[in-house]
Parts: sequence; C-alpha cells; structure tokens
Amino acid sequence: MRGVFFALLTFLFPKYCITCGKHDLFSEQLALCKTCTRIGVSKRRKANRPYLIPSPKDRFLFYETAYALQTRDFVSRDLFLSLKFQNEKLLGRFFILGWKRLLNLWKADPPDCFVLVPSRAKVGPKPYHAAWAFHDRLKNGQNMREDTSLRKISKDKQSEKRFEDRFFHAKKAFGFTKSDRIIEGLHVLLVDDIFTTGASLNEIARLYKLRGARKVTCVVCLLSGVIESNGCSSQG
Repeated sequence: MRGVFFALLTFLFPKYCITCGKHDLFSEQLALCKTCTRIGVSKRRKANRPYLIPSPKDRFLFYETAYALQTRDFVSRDLFLSLKFQNEKLLGRFFILGWKRLLNLWKADPPDCFVLVPSRAKVGPKPYHAAWAFHDRLKNGQNMREDTSLRKISKDKQSEKRFEDRFFHAKKAFGFTKSDRIIEGLHVLLVDDIFTTGASLNEIARLYKLRGARKVTCVVCLLSGVIESNGCSSQG
C-alpha cells in the first residue's frame, strides 16, 4: 500500500533533478538523477571517503577523531546550500552515501549513543536538520540511543561569526537541559552538518567529557573549513 501511495505522489508531484532537471527514480529519492548521483559517487570512491579530519594544531582537542562524509568543491558547495537553505531535504540522503564504511572503523569501539548538534536555540520554520538522514540511519537503522539533553542556548548563529569569534561564541552557545542522563564511561558520537572551524564540536565534546564521557567521536556531512595540519587523509 505504501508503494502505491508513493507511486501516486510521484505521478502527481514528480521530483526533478536539481542539477540537470531530469526525472527518474534517483531524483525521487535523492533530488539528483542517476547520472548526477553517479558522478558524485565516483568522486567519493576516488577520494576513498569518509575523510579523517586532521587534528587542528591551534587548540586543545576534547574529541578523539572527526570524520567528514564529503569535502567541499563547487558542486558539493552548491548542493549543500540547496539542502540547508532551499528546503531540498532529499539531498540529505545524497550527502551520507557510503556512511556504512564508518561502522567498520568503529567495529572495535562502537559509539554507545549519538547527539544531533542543535543549530538553533528554538525550533524555527525550517522543519529539518541538514544531517537528518544520518540521524535516521543511526536511530532507526542501527538502533543507536540518541541523547537529546544538549540544547543551543545562544540565539546567535555560528555561521555569521568571524573565525576568531566562533571560538568565543561556542564557549557560551551550548548547555544541557537534563542532568540525569547517564553518560559516564560512554563513547559519544556527535553528528553535525558541517565542519568549518570545529569550534562548536570541540566545545560540545568538552561538555560531554565533563559529564564523564569516555570518548567523543564527530561525524559531519561536509568538511568546509581549512584545517591547519598536514592535510586531509582518508579512511575506509
């Protein structure tokens, strides 16, 4: 019955590829047609993603490792802007293609729970988080427990801050609404949409370490910023 309903919606409201305008099954699922999806996937395979984001040299880190499912180029930049600001929600599925490679990297020490990093202090008009697809795979596909006690306190947007100001803003931007959640000794996975300076993720990792987290790992859909290190290596 669900398949019939989906077919009817597809017939009445077809979803065309936002890059070339073609309509097929892929565009209905990913907002990109088969050809455009294949181009993106081939680039990922050549780059051997996910990327292991190198540790910045200019700060003390509270997370152990950070991964990006995709790095920024002209194509991914425009697609990500469409996902985040133009309500092209289906693109969230495109940005996490190949995410299961992470499971092999975590096989020896899998995360006990994950946290979707909040992007605003209050729920706004945008009905979804840019990393919604990865959230759903972890929660519904992997049955991983989600910790929802983290909240964004500041109403300011991190993306509107200058490089230096991002670190000061991150220090006062997040907090916990519940103190009874059991975090002691757990491996916590932080999930966010984009890594620019890493200031927010590092501050959140610090907060979880203060609550007793044993280990913090980060995963983002897109690596956007320039990291002061020896370059970006890959894993998986």
